[in-house]
Amino acid sequence: MKSRHCSMIVGLTLALCAVGSAADNNPVDEQWWPSEFGADDQAGATNFITPEKRIAAASLVREGEVATLGMPYHSRMPLFPGRVFSLSIPGGGTPTHDLPWSGDHYRQTFMDELVTAQIGQVGTQFDSLAHPMIKIEGKPGWKDGNYLYNGRRLEDIGGPYGMKQNGTEQVGSFFTRGILIDLVKLKGGNLPIGYPITLADYKAALAQAGIEDAREGDVVLFRTGWNDLWRDNLQKSQDQVNADNALFNSGGPGISPEVCDYLATRKVAMVGADNWGIEPYDLAGKGQWPTPAATIPEWAYCHMNLSLRRGIYLFENLDLKDLGERGPGEFLFTWAPLKLVGATGSPGNPIAAW
Repeated sequence: MKSRHCSMIVGLTLALCAVGSAADNNPVDEQWWPSEFGADDQAGATNFITPEKRIAAASLVREGEVATLGMPYHSRMPLFPGRVFSLSIPGGGTPTHDLPWSGDHYRQTFMDELVTAQIGQVGTQFDSLAHPMIKIEGKPGWKDGNYLYNGRRLEDIGGPYGMKQNGTEQVGSFFTRGILIDLVKLKGGNLPIGYPITLADYKAALAQAGIEDAREGDVVLFRTGWNDLWRDNLQKSQDQVNADNALFNSGGPGISPEVCDYLATRKVAMVGADNWGIEPYDLAGKGQWPTPAATIPEWAYCHMNLSLRRGIYLFENLDLKDLGERGPGEFLFTWAPLKLVGATGSPGNPIAAW
């Protein structure tokens, strides 16, 4: 356990005291709110992206090149168990709207689509501060409930039609320096399932790219190669899609607790990766979800200690292949989530420009 004097400090100082191993990082025994941005804050780490930060980030665009960082959304992408995605055309493929136009031989017609999905939690997905929670039950001096960023309880702000606070509409925007931690390039190939990216790996990738460490307000992206498993799903047989999606969902390489804790001290705005869960997992052959995860303490360590405790955002299932193969180690990262009021996340297609 950490010393009690650390648990008496509030704001940023306490957040830095909280850096440690999973075994001694207990959000129940440490007061981790109000955040350093104040008790009323719902935006979290986008507060780090100042006007000066945006001006500096814009200067990283020198060649006019871009890479889009979103994977395609379609019916063959892997879905976390219990989630759905379906895109259909109302009317079975005929125009949704058929309206007059001048002349006897013309009309104006329009197509629509209908999407049924956990729209912020499928495919390339951004987690707002309404997504990760710590559940507390039977702890003396605590009110039972599911606690979100800045100490808000789901039981106080939740409901069937969206969150009353911490929703995706509160996030703001990202126009800032991005850096790519390219483990594929560092290791000479895609990382294997369950591989934990260490702080030594992180620093070696920085050195290989010839870039400076993460700074306050940066977006830090980790390329592991894991979502190459479903990159070409639309060209595969359904049997191959099923097999590759099952392997993808059974785990993946990811970011170790020591790296997440380190990035917390750097006050980054967001951490992203090309896997489905940020952290490393290897659940293959251990049963169907959620049984394996139920046996892994702190299995979502980075979710709890970046987003929940500090308001640092997470972006999953990014497409980092083109950026890794063509782009530099640092670039302008720009994106804003959809203003889905009360939502837990957002789909998206960020842009890296250099």
